[in-house]
Amino acid sequence: MSSDHQPKENNLPQFTPQEKASLSDLQHQFNASIQTIDHLKGQLAERAKITEAARARVQKEVQPLVREMVANRVALVRLLDEVYQTEEFARLERENLATFIKDQASYLFHQYQAEEVSEILHRYSTPVSVPKQNPDQAKAETQQLLRNVLGLDVNLEDLTDLEAFQARLDKQMQEEQEKRDAQKANRQKAKAQQAKQTKAKVELETISKASRRLYTTLAKLLHPDRERDPQARLWKEEAMKKVTIAYHQDDFFELLRLQMEFMHEQEQILAQVPEEQLAYYVKLLQEQIQELEDEHSNYYMGPEAQLYRDFGGTPKQMETKFRSAKRDLREEIQQLEFALSSFRDPAAVRDFVKGFKK
Repeated sequence: MSSDHQPKENNLPQFTPQEKASLSDLQHQFNASIQTIDHLKGQLAERAKITEAARARVQKEVQPLVREMVANRVALVRLLDEVYQTEEFARLERENLATFIKDQASYLFHQYQAEEVSEILHRYSTPVSVPKQNPDQAKAETQQLLRNVLGLDVNLEDLTDLEAFQARLDKQMQEEQEKRDAQKANRQKAKAQQAKQTKAKVELETISKASRRLYTTLAKLLHPDRERDPQARLWKEEAMKKVTIAYHQDDFFELLRLQMEFMHEQEQILAQVPEEQLAYYVKLLQEQIQELEDEHSNYYMGPEAQLYRDFGGTPKQMETKFRSAKRDLREEIQQLEFALSSFRDPAAVRDFVKGFKK
């Protein structure tokens, strides 16, 4: 491969001050935006690398222990359910044991999708009995309910005239329904308008004019079909892949960087950019900064956030987190194995539930 085709991986498109002329405000903004994007991209790439490494280690090192822990918890719930069904307990002990079994089954079912305990969970999830209320309390609560839910200030003594009350209720419900229908229609109209505007914006802005201009310039320079040298053709094919990916992702920064990498006269090209075009470049770069910052915030609030909090960080931090998680799981597994062995004796279960507090 010719040395002329060696990529310049770390080059960034930047304005450099001349001997007798300092940079303009726009040129400073351009340079600052380029540096910010390069920094954010580096952070995102590093975060993605760490997250992927953490995910792989979780699957290999943590998940087997989690599966073992869940299997032991399921076995414990089944054992306690069997003891509950076959042994005699005092009323309070029986209530405590039922509550414990239900809580454990609920945790397994909802946290780990353990379908094996669904039948047990259903059996212990009995409706809670409602204590009887005295008539005055029931009357006051009914009146409050009518006022809060239906917006009707009704004296319960007036309900003897059910026909008049029903008419008022029908009118109230009709007005509420008309209000909901109007709100729904407005939402649908606004949603349709927004979808139309979004579609138009996507069609016009998905690939910006500036990105298209850079892509065209690079495509002319790097088109492999015009290259006779086999080594140079191979290099241009790889270069065009990078350019095409950046173009379809509308990554204006990357297109500028590739222009810097593949065109030695980049500094001269930048210096010749008119102020109006440079202002547009800065605008595109600022928009890209916002997108990258949004993407960065997703690592703290999105679906990957918990994984990173639990297992991400520097290599030393990751090692500490994994060691701690595996140690905790092994200790829990040992405790569950001890409980499974002990609770085969109903007396041990009885002692266990006696320790519960109301």
